[in-house]
Amino acid sequence: MNSLPKRVVSILCLLICLIILTACNTEEPAPTPTPDTVAEAAAEIPTDEPTAEPTAVPSDTPIPPTATVTNTPTPVPTDTPGPTDTPEPTATATETPLPTNTPTATPIPPTAVPPTAVPPTAAPISAPVFPETPIQAFDADTFTRYLGLVRDSFRSFNSEMGLFAQTGKPGDCGTFNGWTMLWILEAPGFTNVPADWQPLYAEYRSMLNQIVNITTEIRPLCSGQGGQLTVETTQAIINFLGWAYPRSEAMVAEAATLPRP
Repeated sequence: MNSLPKRVVSILCLLICLIILTACNTEEPAPTPTPDTVAEAAAEIPTDEPTAEPTAVPSDTPIPPTATVTNTPTPVPTDTPGPTDTPEPTATATETPLPTNTPTATPIPPTAVPPTAVPPTAAPISAPVFPETPIQAFDADTFTRYLGLVRDSFRSFNSEMGLFAQTGKPGDCGTFNGWTMLWILEAPGFTNVPADWQPLYAEYRSMLNQIVNITTEIRPLCSGQGGQLTVETTQAIINFLGWAYPRSEAMVAEAATLPRP
């Protein structure tokens, strides 16, 4: 009789333990917090930090006008041309006109224009001819040939006048008469002389005119009319031939370089 109650008590205790264990096992486990739920919970929790409120206030409040004024006037008023900058053009204006420099660069050297240059439109140079001189149309070959003959006569006459001045013996009148015929009756004058040839042609005619005039005293002597050859005339002839003979040599060389018309 005494043992039953103990057994019943022990069974009851076991049952109670089982009930308690089953009740513990049947309770739903608490959900584990996820990152999203943690963030939501953190967002919902109001924070007392004062830093969150001032960050929102300056974004909502308008920018004071003083801030814009300080940024906009980038050009400094001191950079604009003041009254001291305006007189600069006057300094440049005084430097540009240089009247004193221009006349120094303009003088033409005396050798720039050759003495024999004749413009194509210039009038023919005066070329004296004798009344007995034949006149014909210009031909470069004919002119060059007679220029050479005149040169030869000056060379020969120069040699005889030098001998006459040294020995006093007169030269050969036959030779002199032949030269005189060349100078007056054979060496022609020309018309329509090209501009390139005009200076040389005029000098050729001038030489013939001078030699004929300077030998006036010799012609009567060699034609049997008598007369006398003075010392002054002799010296004048020698002086002329001393210049005319070398010049006639140079003229022949110049004629060879001129263009043929």
